[in-house]
Amino acid sequence: MKLFISLCIVTFLGFQTLAAQQTGSPTAVQTTGFGSLEAELISLTNEWTSAILAKDRSKLDVLMAPDFALHGWDGSWHVERSLWLDNLFQSYDISEYHHSTIVPHVYGDFAAITSKWYWRGARGRNGKKPFEEHGYVVDVWRRTNKRWQVVSRMTVIMAGPDEPAASAPTKAP
Repeated sequence: MKLFISLCIVTFLGFQTLAAQQTGSPTAVQTTGFGSLEAELISLTNEWTSAILAKDRSKLDVLMAPDFALHGWDGSWHVERSLWLDNLFQSYDISEYHHSTIVPHVYGDFAAITSKWYWRGARGRNGKKPFEEHGYVVDVWRRTNKRWQVVSRMTVIMAGPDEPAASAPTKAP
């Protein structure tokens, strides 16, 4: 009987620990167990998101490589850096933008960073219309002369509504 009670207590505590881990905030999960290099890349990802939201051209120029390109996940579309910047400054009024579950994978002087994104606002050149989208991205960062720059973003836009994360840092796809 004592063994049965002990097993029940251990099982209960195990489920309590698992539940606590699963309900933790995305920010807490993002940095757990990462070294300083991974933490730096998470910080750079958040800086890039903030620069997009603020339309901070000087910061975007520092963070984005000259050969940056945005790609659809299936290769069906491709946007070069100059057109991407033109679209950001001329076609988008972003009211909310953030990434969550940011996970860096470092490979020497390259890193792939996966994350989930959400954004909403208005877009268009002649008469902006509201939009709200969410999905996933893989950003590829390259380190040159001890400085990281994003060179590629592959994105997938998911169908249907998504709830915005309440305390997630802001960022655009």
